[in-house]
Amino acid sequence: MTGHKKARIVEVFSSIQGEGVRLGERQIFVRFAGCNLRCDYCDEPESIAHGSGEPWDEGSLESAILALQKGRPHRSISWTGGEPLLQIEFLGKMASWAKEQGFENCLETNGTLPEALSRVVELIDCVSMDLKLPSATRQDVWAAHEEFLGLLRPGSFVKVILTEASTAEEWERVLALMGARAPGLPLVLQPATQAGGKAQPIPPVRALEFLLKARLKLKDVRLVPQWHPVWNMK
Repeated sequence: MTGHKKARIVEVFSSIQGEGVRLGERQIFVRFAGCNLRCDYCDEPESIAHGSGEPWDEGSLESAILALQKGRPHRSISWTGGEPLLQIEFLGKMASWAKEQGFENCLETNGTLPEALSRVVELIDCVSMDLKLPSATRQDVWAAHEEFLGLLRPGSFVKVILTEASTAEEWERVLALMGARAPGLPLVLQPATQAGGKAQPIPPVRALEFLLKARLKLKDVRLVPQWHPVWNMK
């Protein structure tokens, strides 16, 4: 499926998933350039810088993915960023092609573009939705998150990155929102890493307090640190 549409992409590579419920799974990663948020803990600043990435057409990306698959079998493709939903037309075409090739589609997203998600959600096997706290983004995106959560399907999960600035009030709102819109989906607490942007990580004692409070209200809650810094790999 070769077309004329292009998207700005930073890199395409094979690696081990280091976050969330698919931790440890080898995936093909397609990192889109550009993001509509500027989180203090962002660990991919080159992906969100103005003019980042290079233009890729569908055929070039298909060839790169198939070359990686030939070298080593992969179950799934992780469409990540940046924010992949900002380039929704290209993402939709590539996700459809990936399905035809037998891949599962995993989407890593900041959860603020529900209209875009609605256009591809039927093609996505696992949405890894970040639920962004205002203490780290300096933006209030609760309304967008609420709409976004209502679109998620089984197999998806919600991730909250916790920093030293995360507040108890924010956490109560997270739990209320999850309880109302997605009570059956896993909620992953991920402490920010010092390597990730300007934010300082949440103290372990406070992270455990947040975990215990969440387990009183939700069925599936997990504390999963980011393993890339531990493994010293991207």
